[in-house]
Amino acid sequence: MDKEITPENWPDRYWNYLAKLEVAAIDSNYVGLKPWDELAEKCMNLAIKAPFLKGENTGSKSLKLAAAFLKRTMSDFRGVWLLLNWGYPYQAACVAASLYENALVVNCISGRDDFAAKILTNQNGDVPWKPQQLSKMAAQRDLFGEIKDKPPIDSNFEQAWKLCYQNYKLLCKMKHPTLQQINDETSHAMNAKGQFVVIPLPDTRESAIGLKQMIMIICISKLFSAAKCFAQSSACTDDDKYHEEFYNFATEVYSDLKEAISTSSIRDIPIKSYWV
Repeated sequence: MDKEITPENWPDRYWNYLAKLEVAAIDSNYVGLKPWDELAEKCMNLAIKAPFLKGENTGSKSLKLAAAFLKRTMSDFRGVWLLLNWGYPYQAACVAASLYENALVVNCISGRDDFAAKILTNQNGDVPWKPQQLSKMAAQRDLFGEIKDKPPIDSNFEQAWKLCYQNYKLLCKMKHPTLQQINDETSHAMNAKGQFVVIPLPDTRESAIGLKQMIMIICISKLFSAAKCFAQSSACTDDDKYHEEFYNFATEVYSDLKEAISTSSIRDIPIKSYWV
């Protein structure tokens, strides 16, 4: 049977043809994402190294549970990277929203057996904190190294948790049906008459590079934070060789991330999220 795609049979043959478009999209999209390839690899390697540290709290209830959430975070991270390279930034944002929540859980329960118990004893196995509360808890952990029962009255803390929550809202805005997202999603599938074609199509536009890089910034930042908190909670001694190597590597990843952000194209992304 003839498998060539023609103007007459393309609706029936598009599924296989789409795979060819996606392969071509990888080469095209990689140009804009190439500066992030090494950084993404480093961040993943950092996260993989964290559970191998051996400290006073290694094997605790909280770290065992946090390890499961860290694994999910890493799997989501890989999924985001693949979807971005294939040309599906909004679908990548959907997975990134999952990554964000799982990373926040790692931040919040690592080293806190009491928090781990709240999840383990939940009837449905659900995480008992909403994203805004997780953002507040994670901001405390990042700024002060611990989560207190009563959030501090501190301007830096207010700014940190609101920024954390706003980034999560940004991902959700890309995940949910909105006119902003639909307008941008359809604009790259226009025919010669200016009409959009109702088909899935990999996004290889130069104008989408900023959006893809923004998603990578958010994902790398959250995976980095989760790995760092997990490692801290292992409570290794300061003279531990592997502990020192981990933190030297973490410093390198953090420095590379700041450099990548400063040279990124994230200023004109088509989706905006506003704090309410």
